[in-house]
Amino acid sequence: MNAEDPWDRTSACELDPVRRAAFAQDLTRALTAHCPGSRAELRGSLARGTADAYSDIDIAWTVPGDRFDTCLAAVPGVLETVSPLDSLRTDPESRNSRERRLLFAAFRGLPLFWRVDLEIGASPGVHRSGHGQDGPATDGDDWSRPASALANAVAATKAVLRGQPQNAQGLLERGLRRIDAPDGVSGRWFDDIRRLADTAADREPGLRPLADRVLRLAEGHRAQLMWWTFPADVRERVDALVLAGRTIQAVHAMRECGIEPRPELHTCVDVLEGRHGRH
Repeated sequence: MNAEDPWDRTSACELDPVRRAAFAQDLTRALTAHCPGSRAELRGSLARGTADAYSDIDIAWTVPGDRFDTCLAAVPGVLETVSPLDSLRTDPESRNSRERRLLFAAFRGLPLFWRVDLEIGASPGVHRSGHGQDGPATDGDDWSRPASALANAVAATKAVLRGQPQNAQGLLERGLRRIDAPDGVSGRWFDDIRRLADTAADREPGLRPLADRVLRLAEGHRAQLMWWTFPADVRERVDALVLAGRTIQAVHAMRECGIEPRPELHTCVDVLEGRHGRH
């Protein structure tokens, strides 16, 4: 993985949906051009027009049945024509399917939030000789439980930023169980995400560069993660104080709300700036 990536902080400029849309379009064009008679199209929130800045890229690539294997083998090279790959993994649930594969691609220079989920399917009704029933799911050489846990850490960060703490908790618990770590989640989101990322890197040291990227991602959003660490009544009080222009009292409310360790002053100031912008 690329240890030093200028996109890690995912500022508003870096999470530009126009750039993501252009990149997704380049991917669909490259896939379709590689295999005449195939069709690549966006799915999910990008296709529905409901995507936010954190949404990933879902693509369905339907290929002729008799070219399924050759198209599958060509995926890394085709994707690399658009942008260098950081990683490419196969969902173990579809690994042995004769007619469908789900791949997860991460690209160098793109925000970690913008993972590409590429589903490759054979055109219905096309006979593929020599192929029987699908085999049982297997992990395979490119599937790593610690790497999957790091994907959970990214998804949990996204869930918190979207104001979905319950989803974040479930993602963190599943990620911790995946690497046989205690799955207690404290609700101090930055600390929980850091524990999952560090534990995954401990389990598989080769993933340390990726884990460091996840940590930098969380650090870049530390104020937002802290905001959702506060209980709901504290968030309501702070927002009311912000609207009333009572800045000092708002900071005091955050620092004295009972969270341990007590939030640092500079973090509370960053949270306050975010709330001012929100209102």
